[in-house]
Amino acid sequence: MDLSSFNAQSARDASLIAMVVGVLGVLLVLKFVSSVVSKLLLSAIFAGVIWMGFSQRDDLSACIGEIQARVERGDSSDITCSFLGRDVTVEVPFQQGG
Repeated sequence: MDLSSFNAQSARDASLIAMVVGVLGVLLVLKFVSSVVSKLLLSAIFAGVIWMGFSQRDDLSACIGEIQARVERGDSSDITCSFLGRDVTVEVPFQQGG
């Protein structure tokens, strides 16, 4: 993936993939790891991955919603959306006016 063309949809997809990987990781840990301490530590790590994916996706969706609301009002001021500290490109899928 070329990070210079990392757009909002790619970021939302990446966060969804992180959440799915986290859930699968927790299930695998609970199935195959025998030590209780290891289960707890690895489950906590995967829970962190799931939380990160969810919170980043939620923040990005809120930012996109704000951009769309501003465009509908005719405001063309800049808003920067970020994903894991990187700025992402938001493509507005509709034309202003009618």
